[in-house]
Amino acid sequence: MEICHPIFLAQSDTTAGFLCKDCKKLNVLKGRSLTQNILLTIDSFKKLQSFVRIPKKHKKEVRRLKQTTFIVRSKSCSKNLAIRVTTGMHNEFLSFFDGLYSTSANRHKQRFSLEFALAYANFVVLDKRGLKEEKSSTIYKVGNYNKKRIR
Repeated sequence: MEICHPIFLAQSDTTAGFLCKDCKKLNVLKGRSLTQNILLTIDSFKKLQSFVRIPKKHKKEVRRLKQTTFIVRSKSCSKNLAIRVTTGMHNEFLSFFDGLYSTSANRHKQRFSLEFALAYANFVVLDKRGLKEEKSSTIYKVGNYNKKRIR
């Protein structure tokens, strides 16, 4: 039996995006490769510990920087995992989940379209900010010793 994971449309702390437990479902929706990695958003640093181990050298920075994504080696396998701890109103929604994969609400390599987003979302999560495209998060790849800016 196949588990059906709904697709949520919500305004994150950075931009309007799709959220889902199934990363492959989001890749199909956006029309990109099924193997492309997707950002995992969580609401607390406590939950972060169950997914990745942040190198000691970078722990303070990960806690301090807002609207920033970090690519870190996963605990469960040798793959890298892009992860972001969100802040603000978005946390209230994310607190109901262990973590949700997140991607911008648009087709691959295209601008935000509210019509596209509403057509493919199973649930729309609205707050006083509404739904709008804003600047995406900064991305850093962190290792035990080095940190490299990706976006």
